[in-house]
Amino acid sequence: MERMFDVLIVGGGVAGMSAAIYAKRSGKNVAIIERATLGGVVGTLNKIENFPSQKEIDGFSLAQLFVKQVNSLEIETIFDDIVSAKLDGETKTVVGKIGQYRAKSIVIATGLSYQELGKNEAEFLGRGVSYCAVCDANFFKGQNVCVVSRKGSGIKDAKYLSNIAANVLVLDEADMSIFAQANTVKNMNLLSNTTIEKVVGKDNVEALECLVGGERKTIKTNGLFVCLGRSPKSEIFGDKLETDRQGFIKTDENMQTSIKGVYAVGDVRAGVMKQIVTACSDGAIAGKKATEGI
Repeated sequence: MERMFDVLIVGGGVAGMSAAIYAKRSGKNVAIIERATLGGVVGTLNKIENFPSQKEIDGFSLAQLFVKQVNSLEIETIFDDIVSAKLDGETKTVVGKIGQYRAKSIVIATGLSYQELGKNEAEFLGRGVSYCAVCDANFFKGQNVCVVSRKGSGIKDAKYLSNIAANVLVLDEADMSIFAQANTVKNMNLLSNTTIEKVVGKDNVEALECLVGGERKTIKTNGLFVCLGRSPKSEIFGDKLETDRQGFIKTDENMQTSIKGVYAVGDVRAGVMKQIVTACSDGAIAGKKATEGI
């Protein structure tokens, strides 16, 4: 099966849906290709307090507002898993497990993935466990939190959290004694050679069972921020487009990548805050620009 569109959006998160809305309103034939369900990571969030116009809303409800608008504009959603792409030439092609799709413009909105701790933290996601300090720090104002880190990967987030939380404890697998000696943040401390074995709690996170230098300890905490690194979902496109060292796709201010007619938006794009509001902005710009001249 091969189908042709004016603008094709790869990824159905809020960035992708925003791009689709703006492209469709420009009168073009638009489709979103999504592997699972529309909404992306936003749809999994427990509570959101920093999206303009919404004092407080859960992620699923916010994502469904986007989906409702996509459906009202009769934007087609194709559920397929894209495995390869050909981006050179006037017409771009992406190949999925089910079909092949061509378009004059492509918007890449595939997002990113956070490296997981791999214990039982998924049980407490949105109930004390977070992968995004900027997103969720305010839920822990005046409380005690822990940051799980690997060779200093969580230091930046820990410093950010120290401005909001009462106390921040960094639990790192490596020897962080040199950094600990140089640390000047009064309400931030570090534990070296620490491995989290289990997250403990009833309704919310209450404590962490850890191995600290081989010794078992229970650390009480109100929250756990998993800061082990993140990776953009750009592997299908990365060898064809200019990316940064981490694999995030580089764009100009119009969201255009190193190939004309190919745009990148949201979390997969380099050099931006990974927030819902910036994803919407990216999508709006790309959706409009992708329709020009076609």
